[in-house]
Amino acid sequence: MPTLQELADGMPVEGFFAVREMTLRETRTGTRYIRLILADATGTMVANVWDASEELHQSLTGAEVVKVRASVETYRNALQMNVARIRAAAPHEIDRSALVPETPCDREALREELRGLVDTITDEDYLAICHQFLDDAEWLESFSQAPAARTLHHAYLGGLLEHTVSVMRIADRYASVTPSVRRDLLLAGAFLHDIGKVSELQVATAIDYTDEGTLVGHLIQGLLAIEARIAQLPSFPPEKRNLLYHLVLSHHGRHEYGSPVLPAVPEAVALHHLDNLDAKVFAAHKAIDEDTDPTRHWTQRSYALDTRVFKG
Repeated sequence: MPTLQELADGMPVEGFFAVREMTLRETRTGTRYIRLILADATGTMVANVWDASEELHQSLTGAEVVKVRASVETYRNALQMNVARIRAAAPHEIDRSALVPETPCDREALREELRGLVDTITDEDYLAICHQFLDDAEWLESFSQAPAARTLHHAYLGGLLEHTVSVMRIADRYASVTPSVRRDLLLAGAFLHDIGKVSELQVATAIDYTDEGTLVGHLIQGLLAIEARIAQLPSFPPEKRNLLYHLVLSHHGRHEYGSPVLPAVPEAVALHHLDNLDAKVFAAHKAIDEDTDPTRHWTQRSYALDTRVFKG
């Protein structure tokens, strides 16, 4: 079966897709239809079930995955499905690997690069706290699987590892041209800044927040994880502990973006902007890659960037 990315106008399609959104609507003439946004590991597509009954809508309510038989057509310069048949998928029919995207990068290579960057930290205390995480095989596996976000950037399996390594690369280069920045603190902060996302996000047939992630959030979850590991290092200096806490808690940069404190040391200012740089450049490429209209020079408005992106 072709993936959503491989579909073209006029093609038939039959297969299993994750349900991202589903609403029961009415046409101008008063007939009901179901509008869905369906997804697989390659992308999303709108699907419409025309002349839909309330019974069909109820049978699909709560379904995470559906099986559809449909045809593909172009509507307003975008592909969509006209669904002929649809039903909820049974649990044994669901293949998560076909539905959830994953990093295009080699995760083993990323882990090796992560270790290499961490091991350039010369401060024994910052190196020790990083290795408290890095040497925990179970934690490292969870970290390597985790997405970096639900939708905005690196929102796929392995995205957190990819994003963290990218921020550490940038931090390494920035520190090399800015000797006034404490490189070891910046590198340790870059490694630890998003570790709370390991428990903030979960992946089944889609990426979503855990209850803990919604109630607490990854900044506080990250701080608590660091606190638990520092407890195993009784000689860890309180001032260095507080600086690491500060970098984690302030890296969103503004109160309205979730940071309880604003960046108040040079390394925290740097980390906020380096993290934001990686996320926003990723969002710009994502907007271009996911735009479905080859006739336009501009993408649709990107929520992450609050603007359209020029495709050239």
